[in-house]
Amino acid sequence: MLLVFFGTFCTIVASSVWLGWRYYTTATMPVLGAVLRSHVNTGVVIQSRGQLSPSSLERLPGQRDPCPESRDICVPLSEGESVKSRREAGYGPVASMVLPDETHIQLWASPTGADLTLERYQVSQWNNNHQEVVLFQRSGYARFDLADHQPYQHVDYTVQIDTATSIDLVPGGSYSVYVPSDEAGHLPAVTADGRSLLVEVAVRKGQAYVVRGQRRVAIRPGEKLQVSTNGSIDPPIPAVWELIADSGFTQYRQQNMYHEGSLTWRQYWNENAPDLTDDEKKASFSIIRACRPETPDLCTAEDQVFIGQFRRDGGQTRPFTTGIFQELDVDVSEYTSLRLKGWVRVLEQSIPGTGAQGSECPIMIQLIYKPTSPTDQEQQRYICVYSTTNGEKQLPDLQVIRYRPVPPYTWYQIDIELRGDTLIKQARYLQTIRIEARGHDYLAEVTGFSMVGQQ
Repeated sequence: MLLVFFGTFCTIVASSVWLGWRYYTTATMPVLGAVLRSHVNTGVVIQSRGQLSPSSLERLPGQRDPCPESRDICVPLSEGESVKSRREAGYGPVASMVLPDETHIQLWASPTGADLTLERYQVSQWNNNHQEVVLFQRSGYARFDLADHQPYQHVDYTVQIDTATSIDLVPGGSYSVYVPSDEAGHLPAVTADGRSLLVEVAVRKGQAYVVRGQRRVAIRPGEKLQVSTNGSIDPPIPAVWELIADSGFTQYRQQNMYHEGSLTWRQYWNENAPDLTDDEKKASFSIIRACRPETPDLCTAEDQVFIGQFRRDGGQTRPFTTGIFQELDVDVSEYTSLRLKGWVRVLEQSIPGTGAQGSECPIMIQLIYKPTSPTDQEQQRYICVYSTTNGEKQLPDLQVIRYRPVPPYTWYQIDIELRGDTLIKQARYLQTIRIEARGHDYLAEVTGFSMVGQQ
């Protein structure tokens, strides 16, 4: 009996010590001091857990303002609070979560707004064993720049996407997470192989892990990874973004010959002179199949590509424009590189040169953009491609027009780093791209138009 009581006593003491030690090593407490900074006056709201509708941000009077000397609107941020940005907030990062460990989390408003919740931010209560940060990203684009050299032995940053999908971020890294939301009139976000996109993760520095079920896939610097809505995880691919849909004109028939209802390219016509007759308005855009520009004279049928052809037959006395355009509607503030490429060929150009202000360009590429804000005036940048011989003098660039002389009948590849151009170097928003033929008579071809962004 004494042995039984003694064993029971020892068990109780050991259990108490173990429970005490477990409590000492695992007990956590919330961390105070997180701040939400709104960089705009409207379009960013905050919503507490259980609150029926979000609240707009207002400047706190006097000493309550967490950053009184800043132009930002700053409010304290606690566990369970959600930050939401709306499209009207503008381009670029419109708000930031600044955590006490100096981690910065930036939210964008474009294309459809963002929704990010600080679910959990806790550290060990009695020691420096553990720090845990959990965020729930429901939609939109966010950039995570995590602090390094933290005083805790284990630091866990997790971005929860849904009940089955999460992202583990390594401290000291820089990451992008994009969760698309549907918007009428836009192409749905898809993975590289055409499936509906759930989330896309890109790594600039550090390392991230996408976790779904029993799978845990690593992403390294310079890579991005896509997860489809059906749960499949694609292998990591280079972190570059194609901003032009249907760059090879392969969807011409599926997109209604680029007429009404097309979500990629659309055709248009402009009268460059008043009271044109029906015969004078005759100009066309069509898609043909032919050898690719790299091997224009010899290829098999399987090696042919789709080529866009602008045509207006000779004998015209007044100019007319035909073209195609695509609404890009993309925030490009994260891209340090924007590279525009495309193949062009001028087969016929009846009037030498290009006329005043590019009025006779057989191929005119136009980019419409806004520098910083939705309230900015639209600005344009033109690239005029025209045929010339060795004896002709190249036209000088104008303020918004860049000239590209090309040999007649020969394919030429345009390759322009837009961030290197003074006109568009700082632009945050690209609205539209247009490719058109202008003039009296022309026969011009284009294919493979691409615009690649890189962070």
